Parts: sequence; C-alpha cells; structure tokens
Amino acid sequence: MLAASLLLPVLAHAASDQHPQAELAARDAENKRLTAEIINRPNPLSQQPVSRYNHFITYGQSLASAAEGWPALSTTPGYDNLMLGDAVRSASYSGPSFRAVGDVAFRPLKAVVQRKADAKIILDEAQVAELEKQAQEEGESVEVGALNMARRLYLEKHGVDSDPEHLFLASNASTSGRSIAQLSKTGGTDEYRRVLQAVDQAKALADAEDASYSIAALFWLQGEFDYSHTNGGINDKRRYKALLRQLRDDLYADIATGIAGQKQMPAFLSYQTDAKSSVKDGTLAVGMAQWELAREEPNWFLVGPVYPYVDKGTHLSANGYRWFGQMLGKVYHQVAVERRHWQPLAPRRATVEGKEVLIDYHVPHPPLAFDRPYLGHVARPVKQKGFVLLDEKGEVPLSDVEIVADTIVRLRAAREPVGQLRIRYASHQSGGAGQLRDSDPTLADAHYEYLPDKGMQALENVPELVGKPYPLHNWSIAFDIPAEVRSR
Repeated sequence: MLAASLLLPVLAHAASDQHPQAELAARDAENKRLTAEIINRPNPLSQQPVSRYNHFITYGQSLASAAEGWPALSTTPGYDNLMLGDAVRSASYSGPSFRAVGDVAFRPLKAVVQRKADAKIILDEAQVAELEKQAQEEGESVEVGALNMARRLYLEKHGVDSDPEHLFLASNASTSGRSIAQLSKTGGTDEYRRVLQAVDQAKALADAEDASYSIAALFWLQGEFDYSHTNGGINDKRRYKALLRQLRDDLYADIATGIAGQKQMPAFLSYQTDAKSSVKDGTLAVGMAQWELAREEPNWFLVGPVYPYVDKGTHLSANGYRWFGQMLGKVYHQVAVERRHWQPLAPRRATVEGKEVLIDYHVPHPPLAFDRPYLGHVARPVKQKGFVLLDEKGEVPLSDVEIVADTIVRLRAAREPVGQLRIRYASHQSGGAGQLRDSDPTLADAHYEYLPDKGMQALENVPELVGKPYPLHNWSIAFDIPAEVRSR
C-alpha cells in the first residue's frame, strides 16, 4: 500500500438524491456479479509454460526497450529465469537484426544498461553514474520484472523452489522511436525481423539440447509516436486497430505457428499508452484502440495503464519499468498459469439523469478508491480526479466526483448537459492521468530502490516507497465513452 498520508480513502458511500441507496446497491451487486464471471471464466486459449524453454518476447518502442531506465536494478538473478546472451536486448540499438550481446547462449536473467551509441557495450556502475540527466541509454526493461514476478507465482502455485524442466526465457526485440507502421511486418523498417531472429536463435539452442520450446507470451508497449503523429504515426483508432491486429496475427503466424510449431497461441499482453503523448488533437484514439482490441480479440489482454508509475517524463524510470513489469507478471500468471480470464479496471457503462452521471465499473478487487498517481516521482492529485465531461456545447464543469458504491463513481455536472454527453478519463485534458484504482492486495516480488551512488537523482528518493514492495493495485484505464440517458 502507498503511505497512508497519500491515500484518499472512501470509508462510506453516500446515496445520491436521484438514486436511492437500494438502487445503488442493486447496480453494485450486478457489477460484482459480472466481474466474478469475467475473472472466473476459464481461459483455455493461452499457451501454458509446459515446454523446457518458454520464451517471452517484448516488442514496441521506447517504453518497451526501457529508454532512460537506468540504473539497472535487477542485477542479481532472483530465480532460474534466462535471457539470450548477456542482455535481453540486441547488440544493435536499431535496425533489422537481433544480435545477442556476447555469445548466443542462455544466461541467467538480469537487467543491464547498454550504451546507446554501441549497444553491444554493457556499461558498468561508474559509467552509468556519469550519464547525463536525460540520457536515453536503455536499462531495466519490463520483461525482467515480469518474469521474476511470474516465476515467483508459478513456483508458489506448484509448491516448489525450482522447476528446471520448465524454464522462463526473455528477449526484447524493441526499437525506440518507432510508430506501429514502422514496426509492422509489411511496409515498415524491417525491425520486425528482430523478433524472428531472437526466436530463431533461442529455438536453435533448444533444438541443440533436444529440448522442447514454445513462445509463452508477447508483451506489447507502443503507441506514443502514433499519438504524436511522429515517424509515420497517425492518431486514428480504426487505423491503429487494423495495424495492431495484423501485427499480432503476423507474429503468431511467424514465430508461434511457424518457428516454434506450437498449436496454442502465446498470450498477447499490452499496456495502455499514456494520453499525455497525444500532442496533436488530444484524443484517446490509441488507448481506446488498445482497450477495444482486448475486448474483441481472443487471447488478448490489456494489463492496464502506466500513468501511475514513477517516470522521467514520457519514459518511466528504472523503478517505474520494474513496477509495471511486475503487473505484467501478475496478469500473465492469471491468464496462462491459472487459466483464468482478465480485464483491467474499466467502465462497464455510464448513465446520465439530469446533472448526475453514474459510472459502473468492472473492478477486479473492490472497493474502488481514489489515490494519487506518481507524476514524475511525486504522488499528485489530478484535476477532477481525471474526469472530464463533454457535450454539444463543449466541456461541462464538474461540481463533484464521488465513489458512491464499491464499483460506482458519481459525477455531478455544474450545469444541465446539452445533447450527447461523453465522459473522458485520463485524457490529454487531464495530463493523461487519473486517481481511480481498485484495492488489489497483491504485493510485487521486487521493492522500490533508491541508489544515488549508481546515478539516481535526488527526486527518485521517494520515502513512502523506498524499501517497500511495489503495490500492484489495478488503476483505471483511460477511456472516452458516451453516457446513456436515463429517465424515470
């Protein structure tokens, strides 16, 4: 849990004037019933980690490759997880080839910092400590934290200290500064081939041992350049959905069915791109595309947003990358090992009656709570807790934002809405952040570290976090949805 001084708990729920407590209780019960159905729904689709080598692939742009993610934190292998070579990333910073750093061999998984100008060089602690404040060197990437969290949960579930017959392997084939079009198989920069080459090399090592091999999961972290219309990126929901669906299908066909020869598809796990990157028109096109795909496509899971985690601006800090990596590991375990479905904290529907809007939520672990996300390295409030109302006249001022049941948020408009009312949360108008989370008690495998002697700035010293496990609450995704008009 975050420090008590930072929490804004809701200890009691008030009934609204227009919606008596009995009606709120009935809506709340229905929300909980539907959530239980989702969470307990069997997931027979995802490839289970039943091979000797179960390969996890990270793909995307700079938040996938861990730009500014220095210093490395997970420098000592915590479990029997593996990587290809001496780093999870390629020895080439960009380009169409994945070349292992050092020998092409399975090595114990750990985080390292690579020199941007020559990625085959791993920086030592003294070199990392001398990096410029905004240096883009890539370090602690999400798959390291993800596999460590997933491995702990896997071993606990099976009641063993190790399982050498079923090992987790990580590779990161990402390239910083790329739009989804550039990362696509067709018409891109050919950096799609990095994924295939990483898988080819790992499969060859497994074959040399006569050991079984499969793709366990794909981690996708991308969208900033599409939000900002950079390098061919276009902030268009329909286009982004079409490109990402095709990219996922191409990856499945080429590396899972093709190289690995497996019958079940690896789970596809995505983050939601922060809307603060939407510098052109302020819409939530990319984030909504990622949410819709996770609801429409089988074996596709939106883990959650990244706005709550400590960051250096657009990029996360080393602790932020590891923190979200632990979230990836938590969700992977649920869908692929426990074989249960997953949806993030997200709205189910919204209704408006007069000046009052009620939003029903899918809440993985009730009750809802208002908290303060980390913007930079300070837990801060967000204007109107991240909510914005829009109607035919423009923005509708809010007079109040409340949690009125375990799964329901109430917004009070300061004037009567005109025409179709829409609700935005964590949009560009709110700096891409909000304050709503659930009460998931899960604690991470790793804890927050402050390492000033290894190059961390003083602002990364967050007393309420240092030395404590990262809290793994599920924060509400960003969204833009219409409100249904409700009349009596």
